[in-house]
Amino acid sequence: MPTRRRDHGMVDGGEQGGRGSLIVAVVAILLVVAVTAGTMGGSLVFHGDWKGISLFLLILLLIPIFAYVLFRTMIAPYYRRLEDANLELQIKQEELLDMKDDLFIKFLGIYDANYAANSPRLFPERLRDVADITARVMDAEVCFIYRYDRKKDELVLAATNGDRQDAVGMVRIPVGQGIEGWVARRIEPVMLKDAAKDSRFKDAPGLSLASYASLYCLPLYVYSSGALMGVIELLYANARTFSDEQINFFTTLSGILSNTMQNEALQAELRKMNMELEQWVAEKTEELRSSEERYRTLVENATEAIFVLSEAGDIVFANEHAVRLSGYGKFDLVHKNLAELLADTAQVQGLLAETVQNGQSLRSAGLNRHDGSVVPVEVSCVGLTLLGRRFIQAVARDMSAYARLEQRLAEKDREITELKARMGR
Repeated sequence: MPTRRRDHGMVDGGEQGGRGSLIVAVVAILLVVAVTAGTMGGSLVFHGDWKGISLFLLILLLIPIFAYVLFRTMIAPYYRRLEDANLELQIKQEELLDMKDDLFIKFLGIYDANYAANSPRLFPERLRDVADITARVMDAEVCFIYRYDRKKDELVLAATNGDRQDAVGMVRIPVGQGIEGWVARRIEPVMLKDAAKDSRFKDAPGLSLASYASLYCLPLYVYSSGALMGVIELLYANARTFSDEQINFFTTLSGILSNTMQNEALQAELRKMNMELEQWVAEKTEELRSSEERYRTLVENATEAIFVLSEAGDIVFANEHAVRLSGYGKFDLVHKNLAELLADTAQVQGLLAETVQNGQSLRSAGLNRHDGSVVPVEVSCVGLTLLGRRFIQAVARDMSAYARLEQRLAEKDREITELKARMGR
């Protein structure tokens, strides 16, 4: 902002008031003297007093001389001081207006940069808009925005306002090397009038940094989380100093951009995690579907009756062999409890309780068929977890053939016993 000064001191308010009162008093005295002299002169002419008239003319001549001296010694300097004070006031007002305009421009720059950084456009395009706005507001030829690559510990050129767009993503500066790397390592700003003469200066391939004179570089650092996000740099063709308003603007802008870049990094990480999670869910869903198909194929083609029960004994699934063994339709079976199929209700409660407690159980029981007959079965139960819920798988083996075989063996044993008894006689 241009500063305008004049070598005129401001007139003190008390001094102005005292001089003004003195001038008013002297002017009043002169007026009184002039009126009195006029009255006396008229009286002398009326009475013909020529000596008095001569004295009157002398006094009348002295009054304008005294008035001129008064004007030159008191009135003219006073008004000159008033004019200087008024001019100084106008200069101050112009400086305030210039400062107001400059602050308004900086405010608009902050607003534009914040809007550009958080717009719905792609992030590289947003960074380029921020670089354009920053260079315009700060009157810089070039603005570079570097992104910090944590894995490689390097600064990567992420955006610029100039014609070096082909260098974006290609220029890499190790942290600690060059002025940019020094700023990233030390988390400190750097302002240089002649950057090329600084011992830390190192030109980057494709950027021609040596062709610029002044440099202003700030770290993009989120102090609340202690995260380095990158570096922002301004380059000037001529030597340049920076006003407090420009420093405040650039510092505020770097804070906004740091938070924006951190939010973008977090969102990118979140998107990556969501994609990995979706892929994992898809893989597990396919595995579960394949496993479910294999399980259903094995269960449906099993030669034993298989029931899937809740821990309370409610039937939630029954295979085809269970339908044939019980004589009930599949829809009817999944609306029943195991206690309605087995003849001994108390035995069912013990079977379920033992399975829940020990993970498995085995009982021999009678299965009530739909036609009223009872089929001897051996029920084997095991605990089962499906989709995070606990179930019980019950396998009922038809023991009718074994019962008939045992009955025939018992009959044969009786016949042998009777035969031995006859032979013993």
